[in-house]
Amino acid sequence: CGSAELRLLGRGTERLDDALAALFPDVGVVRVDRDTTRRKGSLEALLAEAQSGRAQILVGTQMLAKGHDFPNVTLVGIVEADHGLFGADFRAAERMAQLITQVSGRAGRADRPGEVLIQTRHPEHPLLAALLKGGYPAFAEQALVERREAGLPPYAALALLRAEAVSAAQALAFLMAARAAAESVQATDSACAGVELMGPAPAPMERRAGRFRAQLLLRANSRARLHALLARWTPGLPALPEARRARWSLDVDPQELV
Repeated sequence: CGSAELRLLGRGTERLDDALAALFPDVGVVRVDRDTTRRKGSLEALLAEAQSGRAQILVGTQMLAKGHDFPNVTLVGIVEADHGLFGADFRAAERMAQLITQVSGRAGRADRPGEVLIQTRHPEHPLLAALLKGGYPAFAEQALVERREAGLPPYAALALLRAEAVSAAQALAFLMAARAAAESVQATDSACAGVELMGPAPAPMERRAGRFRAQLLLRANSRARLHALLARWTPGLPALPEARRARWSLDVDPQELV
């Protein structure tokens, strides 16, 4: 629309629920997400309503895709698949493909044919095209080629030093001091050379629970060199003066970079 004003207007599932209720006022809609399943027994009650047929439209997060059998479901819609194609985490596309494969199995469970619709602004994306044409094996093969060229797992080893503090400057100051300490170790020990230090930089989700978050990523083609550096480097981190003003943690082989 050309406006410079961006506003958050509720969670995605909530807005979908509202839109579907307006489009289909005579059809029951069940929403399954973190908000609607907080109370004990609420998930079971919602699933029972779906199984009984009283609710003919199900809206939810990936909670709906995992292990539930809905024999009457014949149409599945995946909204905003592009979040997976262009996520900040390099595993975002992998998780997207797993979710599409999993949720697609909800359609046409019994003798009825099923149909899956995927909303995307980039139908030509090579990973998405590989998934739709050849299934998950074809997607995995294409994704592994990209990982190899980018030097990412499983062709490299990663470690992520996370820090959080009451101010962004304090979190970054600790990570800068930690990086300097790592560089000092590398300068004196050839067994620790070859480990790339990336950052520090603000975390993709920079602020959470009132605290600022930042991170320093370590990448190595040799796991032995990465662990050699970690063994010499990490014992000295608590003694850094900047460590007193930040909480920190080290994640080896991080499964998420957020």
